[in-house]
Order: sequence, then structure tokens, then C-alpha cells
Amino acid sequence: MVVTASLILVAGNLASRVLGWARLAIIGAQFGTSRELDAYLAAFRIPDTIFQLVVAGTLFTAFIPVFVSYRARDDEAEAWRVASSVVNLVVLSLAVLSLLMALFAPWLVPLVAPGFDAPTTELTVRLTRLMLLSPFFIGLGAVVSAILNGYDEFAVPTLAPLVYNLAIIAAAVFLAPIIGVEALAIGVVVGALGHLLVQLPKLLRLGGRYELIVHLRHPGVVEVARLMAPRTLGLAATQANFIISTALASSLPIGSVTNFNYAFQLSQVPVALVGVSVAVALFPTLSHTAAVGQVGEVRRQVAGSLRIMFFVAAPLTAIMVVLHEPTTAVFYQYGAFGSQAAADTANALLYFSLALFAHSWVQVVARAFYALHDSRTPVIWAVVAVAANIGLMLWLVGPMGVSGLALALSISSVIEVGGLLWQLHRRLGSIDLGGIGRAALLATLAATLAALVMLAGLELVTTAAPGLLTGGLTRIGVLLVLGGAGTLAYLGGSVLLRIEELPRTWQLLRRLRPGS
Repeated sequence: MVVTASLILVAGNLASRVLGWARLAIIGAQFGTSRELDAYLAAFRIPDTIFQLVVAGTLFTAFIPVFVSYRARDDEAEAWRVASSVVNLVVLSLAVLSLLMALFAPWLVPLVAPGFDAPTTELTVRLTRLMLLSPFFIGLGAVVSAILNGYDEFAVPTLAPLVYNLAIIAAAVFLAPIIGVEALAIGVVVGALGHLLVQLPKLLRLGGRYELIVHLRHPGVVEVARLMAPRTLGLAATQANFIISTALASSLPIGSVTNFNYAFQLSQVPVALVGVSVAVALFPTLSHTAAVGQVGEVRRQVAGSLRIMFFVAAPLTAIMVVLHEPTTAVFYQYGAFGSQAAADTANALLYFSLALFAHSWVQVVARAFYALHDSRTPVIWAVVAVAANIGLMLWLVGPMGVSGLALALSISSVIEVGGLLWQLHRRLGSIDLGGIGRAALLATLAATLAALVMLAGLELVTTAAPGLLTGGLTRIGVLLVLGGAGTLAYLGGSVLLRIEELPRTWQLLRRLRPGS
């Protein structure tokens, strides 16, 4: 069941990332790095913050364990009383917050994007108010996803984000040429509604017993609130990062908000595929191992996962660092998103890529604390990281612009995961930091060899046939060839250095094959 669920999650995550890229590429081709797209991305921050604080993450770390615990005791009636109360509280919270944000948008937007001129601020307010319908629908959709997950139903919840992305893509293609950037806001709302509606038939077939009740003193509701409080604080810290980076980028030249967001989204593709997928697959086993008190096995699972994740992240980092310009061009340089916009985005991507391993590791290390029923420590280090990030952004944005914002986030991510590893090492007695360090060093050496091979190939292409980097199809071909050469060099270096994670990763991939 765990392997099947993991495969569904990985496949859905990959499909969602592909559609997410298509969404950004199509929107970029329509609007380029313009004040309109800057306004849309800034406007997205307020409704997204509402969703993140009320719903995202908290349901899956707080609601599912409580809901499943009642079902495990064959107490379906109480499980659905908890679910009904949570649904109704989410509906009420989202409705009230969205209404308040809509009323105060003219005062909130200048705080989120203080550098915008008056017309761009007015446009951002209008887009914000349009998109404030989306947290309500997508929040309900997230609750439904959590309930379905509680019944070990993963396929339909995985489909929901695809519907969301498709709606925005359709709005960008068919509506944007007619009504402009407002079409994107409409697409967000329609996509959020679709995210909910596509899951309802499956929920109804489960025969749930929804009630129009709010039992604030129900033990299950109290437990959900207790579990979600620290997680909400951690998500608030994360949202503070994005709000402050948006505020600083809004004071830079037009297109800077877009450059920052597009570079960040591209850098998160390997994080989602490596970090999130491994962490989601590991979490149930890690939780069970911790629950039965097998501390030594927890140490082994965490250390092994971190070593394999670094082994996979190292060549991806080399590819993104050396080939950041052709990678950005292949993903984004279409239509109005020209060569200068791609170059500016690529510069930010370079600095985001430096902490790919940290973004991946934190997914597993934080879940190790959750498995140990400690949600406080990850929150503390998330707040430390935010404080460091704010200081670094203020220091680096002047001399480096958007790239400084990216570098600040990378450094603070390393600080966060470093602090979590230190705390986990103390909590468990040891997590074999020496072994993890040696494995990381060997993988870095192999990745350095890969980087040198790709750098030599890129220099050859740039000198002998620069035209290959300007054509669409030839640019893709160059990226695939150089990336492939780097991957082969990395594997060759791993064999020469006798890196243990190479056969282990291969065994893991074989185990994840369908039917294994």
C-alpha cells in the first residue's frame, strides 16, 4: 500500500509540476516581465497566505492523524463529527478572512508591494479582490483531499491540482488575449472551484455523514487544533519570506517580481521530485518506527534517506548551476518573455540552485520531528531561518538585486536544515553525521566532475556554434546532450569513487517499479 501510494504521489507530483511549468511558460509568453504580470504575482500573495495559514499543511499533519485514529477504532460517527466541525470551521474562517482582506486590500497591497507605482497598485488591488474567492474553494478542496487520504484514497486528490492548473492555462490562452491579466485571476478562481468539484463525487461515494455542526470542545477537534498550531506558525514564517521578498522586489525594476517568482518555481521542481517524494514515502514508516520506540531504526532511516537525497540532488545542482541560462531559456523564453527576461531569471535561478540539497533535506528532517511528535523544533528553526533571510535580503538586495534575494533564501535554508540536523542529532543520540558528511563530500566530488564536463561542452557550443543556443529545438537538444553528458560523468565518477549510494539508489528505484 505504501509503495502504491508513493507511486501515485510521485506521478501526480510530476504531472502537477509539468502543468505548473506549462502554466508559467504560457503566462510568461503572454505578458513577459511586465507590470501586469508583476501585479498578478504580487496580488496572488494575499489569497495564498490565507490558504496557507488556514488550510495548507495543517490539515495533513493535524487532521488526518486524528480522523484516521477514530476510524481505526471503528468509530465512523465520531470521525465524521470531527470532520464536519473542521469543514465548517475552515469555511467560516476562509469566508471571514477573505471578506476582510477584500475590504482592506487598498491598504494591504501597498504593504506587500510598496515599490509599485499608482496604476500598478490599483491593478494589484483589483486582482487581489478577484482572487480572494479562490481560498474558499481550494480550502474546501483541501479538506476533501484530507478526508479522502484518510480513507487511503490518493488518485482523485492527486488529480485535483491538475484541474486547477488546467483552468489557469485555459484562461491564459483563451481569455487573456481578450480581457488582459484579469483573465488569470478568473482562471485561479475557476481552477480552485474545479479543485473542489472534481473530488466531490468520490467523497459522496464514501457515504460520509456531514453535519452542520461546530463542536469546539470535542476531543478530536481540540487535538486537531493542538497539532496544527505550531505548524501554522511555521507556515506563517514561510509566508513572511515571500511577502517580504515581494515587497523588496517591487522596488526593483519592472519585471523583478516575475523574475524572482519564476526562478524560485523552477528551482523547486527537483526539490518536489527528490525531497517531497522521498519524504512523503518515508513518513508513514518513520512514524511507525518512532511509535514503537525503535530509535536506532529511526536514525538509520533518516541517515540513509539524507545520503540518497544528496546523491540525487548533487548532479541536479551541477546541471542547474552550469546550465542555468539554457535551462531557463528552454523553460520560459517564449513569446513576450524575451532573452533579457530569461537572462535575469537565470541569474536568480543560479543562486536558488545552490541550496537545492537543503530544500530537499528539510522535507525529511522536519518529518522526522513530526514522527517523534515534536512540531515545536521545526517551527523554531523556521522562524530562525526567516529572521536570517530578512536580514540577508536587506543586505544583499542593494548590490545584487533579485539575485541577492535568491542568495539570501538559499543561505537561510542551509541555516534552517543545519539547525534541524543538529537538534535531531542531539535528540536521537546520533544520526551518523560523519557518514552523511563523507557521502556528501564524495557526491560533491563526482558532481564537480560532471560540472566540469558540462562547462567544457557549454564553452565549446558557445564558441563554435552559438546559434544552437538561440533556436528553440536546438536549444533543447543542447540542454539534453550536455545534461546527459554531465549525468554520465557523475555516474562514472560515482563508480570510480565507489559511492555506496549508487547501488542503493538503483535498488530503491527497482523496488518502486509497479508490481514490485
